[in-house]
Amino acid sequence: MVRRLTGHLLLLLAATIPLIALASLPVQMSLAEMAAEADHVLVGHVVGADMVDGNGLPVVDDRTRTGPGLNNVIRLHVAVDETLTTTAERVPKELLIPLDPFMHYSLGQIKSAHQNDATLRLLLLKGKDFSALKPGIFFLPLQEKDEVLRVRGSTHR
Repeated sequence: MVRRLTGHLLLLLAATIPLIALASLPVQMSLAEMAAEADHVLVGHVVGADMVDGNGLPVVDDRTRTGPGLNNVIRLHVAVDETLTTTAERVPKELLIPLDPFMHYSLGQIKSAHQNDATLRLLLLKGKDFSALKPGIFFLPLQEKDEVLRVRGSTHR
């Protein structure tokens, strides 16, 4: 009886671990997937961050968090330094790009991480509104530029 109960508990535990593990893991995409899906390949750098609540109202408390069950979204303010390729007629000089709202971040944590951050990065975005490819998926290191343009060129003919 105890052995049978232990077996059922182990089976239940094994079945729920994947659900727990996926609760706030970041979504991932390969460089090739990103390049193929991108409508816009830009070079930019983060100039700030803000947070809005579920109603789009500003949140100013740096301790406020994002994550499952919360309706807050942290947005990076990214200055566009160069347009490498785009399907748009006009590219804004600054973009507001939301981070994945299911990841556990605080506004202060993100502000601190990007304070005085002049690192140039590739931005791979889609659509007329310059959205992330998937939640939180939009940056690649600048040194991937040639490969991204090669892959994008071969998939966007």
